[in-house]
Amino acid sequence: IEANALPPADRGFNQIILYGKEATVATILNNAKRFPMMSERQVVIVKEAQNIQDLGREEADQQLIQYLKNPLPSTILVFAYKYKVLDGRKALARELDKRAVLVKSDKIPEYRLAPYIDAYVKGKGFTIEPRACQVLAESIGNNMEVLTNEIDKMLINFEEPVEITTGHIQQFIGTSGD
Repeated sequence: IEANALPPADRGFNQIILYGKEATVATILNNAKRFPMMSERQVVIVKEAQNIQDLGREEADQQLIQYLKNPLPSTILVFAYKYKVLDGRKALARELDKRAVLVKSDKIPEYRLAPYIDAYVKGKGFTIEPRACQVLAESIGNNMEVLTNEIDKMLINFEEPVEITTGHIQQFIGTSGD
């Protein structure tokens, strides 16, 4: 959403990124209720939303529920939870279920890591040997943040696309094919 919801020229004024530890529901809603500047829409993304200071308190939850009942059509409001899930028994969760889109991304199982790595590397314009995919999958595991960071760090060492081998992985990541 961050990379695709708005054209690059519109992001300066119309893409707001907040972090849960530093935000309150009121701050988030103030941003969500403003109109976009010279654009069709604006995007408000709350990263690590599980840490919103007053989320879960009755007054804040009611403010959010009221916004959900009548959202500003030009605003895309995103709450990104990390490592936690919203409590489905609460009124806020039920309202979100009725009026919003929930995207849940489970961890990729071990048996699907190698195909994921292959597709990720191809998406960056490179190719990778099947054995190299296995080495990465077995040594790093399914923590996608660590896995993609390691691949990205390795790929910046190449000026032109190459086929990634176990030798490259050992040289740049430090994981041995043995």
